[in-house]
Amino acid sequence: MESIWRLLKQRLKNRGLIDDPTELRRAIEEEWDKITLEEINKAIATMPDQVAAVNERNGLPIPF
Repeated sequence: MESIWRLLKQRLKNRGLIDDPTELRRAIEEEWDKITLEEINKAIATMPDQVAAVNERNGLPIPF
């Protein structure tokens, strides 16, 4: 899920500074709607490696 949030955050950052809360909400919803199934599937595909890394570190944070 973090990779999807990172993607959303980067897309919002590319829009520039948004000061108005209503505009920010609209921008978030627009960018969220643009996330493709391919991008979601790519994030899901990384899960086995992430789980293995967490297991190797006994539950400690991993650099993904």
